[in-house]
Amino acid sequence: MPEPPTPSLDPLAGPLPDPRGFDPVRFPGTTEGETWPPPAFDFQASWLREAGLAFERDPGGGIGLVRPYGHMRMLADIDTAHLLLDIAPGSRDFRLLRLVPAALRCVERIRPGDRMPGALLDEDPEPIPDQHLEAATAELVKRLAATAGEEGEALAEAMHRSPPGPGMFETAIARCITQGGFPMGTMAPLGRRLQLLANAHARVLAAAAMQPDYAAMERMVARTRDALGNDRRWVGDLLTRAMEGLAPSIARPRRAAEGFLALAEAAMRRPVPLEAPTRLIREQLGLRDRLLDLSVFWQRLAAAWLAVDPATTDRREIEALARNALRRLALEALYRMPD
Repeated sequence: MPEPPTPSLDPLAGPLPDPRGFDPVRFPGTTEGETWPPPAFDFQASWLREAGLAFERDPGGGIGLVRPYGHMRMLADIDTAHLLLDIAPGSRDFRLLRLVPAALRCVERIRPGDRMPGALLDEDPEPIPDQHLEAATAELVKRLAATAGEEGEALAEAMHRSPPGPGMFETAIARCITQGGFPMGTMAPLGRRLQLLANAHARVLAAAAMQPDYAAMERMVARTRDALGNDRRWVGDLLTRAMEGLAPSIARPRRAAEGFLALAEAAMRRPVPLEAPTRLIREQLGLRDRLLDLSVFWQRLAAAWLAVDPATTDRREIEALARNALRRLALEALYRMPD
């Protein structure tokens, strides 16, 4: 049972391995040759295909199930939602249902038949969502108003007066030139550099928002450990002991993602001359890359853990997932904070 990582996986001996081919993850319950996740939420049960049904993320972090009649909304614990919906553990609909939390980290609502989000299909990242660009721009405006010189203060004021969106910087720069009387040779380069900085921080925010549902994975690992430990047939066996060792360390990717995001946000608040933000832009993009590395290594495995039903999933499939997790946890460079 989960064997120790081989020396060739030691990140200190070289760069991280290619995540696309590293230690492939197989979802519990899938058959030989079956591609999972599928391209769409094509539920088979008729009551999961009715028009108007949808899943949404509840403000408290739960999963909201919206039914078509009377605008009914129920809050479902994804661990027990299959019981509410009369879905057999291990069935195809069960496995699709367990993909809903991961999908709702990428989109606001899932309806029967909706396309699977690209992040769960190992597709390239999509363009930066507007809300992340607006949040990064707002942070930059606060910084401009607090630390910049006359030009920066004027640009901050102009951005306050400009509608949010991709053209916000151009509109603000034009306002500074035409209404504020600032020279184009000063404002245009400054605006361009600050736009690059806002885009870099927005990429960090987007990468942080698209991280796997680490907390749900941690809960499932703990539930599985408890289920194995409480079964007298398996007390003290290799898998039970491996789960006991895995449970305390499975929070490591979540803590790393939180740390990378905190570093990026702290860097945006440091007093650095905004006339030459090249180093800060490079730092933001580096932290974005670290978040993307975490996501690529853990996205599929975190979703696969949610397909586990501790009472019915084959022990060999749990063993395989535990081995996948231990190998990823051994990649020290994946979690190391920048100096």
